Amino acid sequence: MRRTTAALLGLCGLLLAGGCAATVEGSGSIAAGAARPRATAQPSASPSASASGGTASPGRSQLKCGGTVISPTGAPYCFTSPPGFQDVSSSVSISASTGRGDKYRSAVAVAPRDLIIVTVYEVMVDTDTIAGETLQAELKTVLGQLSKQGFTFDSTTAKTSTVDGARTFRYHARQEAQELESDLYFLFRGKTEIQVNCQWKDKAAEIGKGCASVLDTLQVKTVK
Repeated sequence: MRRTTAALLGLCGLLLAGGCAATVEGSGSIAAGAARPRATAQPSASPSASASGGTASPGRSQLKCGGTVISPTGAPYCFTSPPGFQDVSSSVSISASTGRGDKYRSAVAVAPRDLIIVTVYEVMVDTDTIAGETLQAELKTVLGQLSKQGFTFDSTTAKTSTVDGARTFRYHARQEAQELESDLYFLFRGKTEIQVNCQWKDKAAEIGKGCASVLDTLQVKTVK
């Protein structure tokens, strides 16, 4: 698979860490009438965590992913590569417009413009102690910045859930100039922010299933 590019990335270092919006290079087109992913995951909520409030759970101390494991050395996360996807972590191209870079990144793809990127940013505060409303307010600021750069969102109110105990906020984005769509997930656990960007050009169904698989198998180690 040739060099893979993504069209959108969100926050880098939320809350007291020099937060910024970031875009990435690339171009493509969506097939006319392309559907959204039909298998977007709705992870089951942890009994000790909610997207609206903080969490009292100490979280995961070890990672134990199975199958074809995707996890950069030293990263506080792992997930199982979905069937039919190729690990393109070493070739994915992301060009941030401002701010500091991410700490860890991995990606799997079914086509050069149809891919799932998992990115980690280190946060300077323990997000488990921060109210969900505060996190959403920060995210709305980022969505506003991205809107000025040509991105549109179905809603600036997130769909909330938890993934492996991490509070999760989901948005759907479109980039008309590059004719791409993305389901963006922002996960918060301790001092870790994880972004899952499920982007598609014309393989909506494949990305939907792959995104659901990544979210279902994603494990997040708590860093305080």
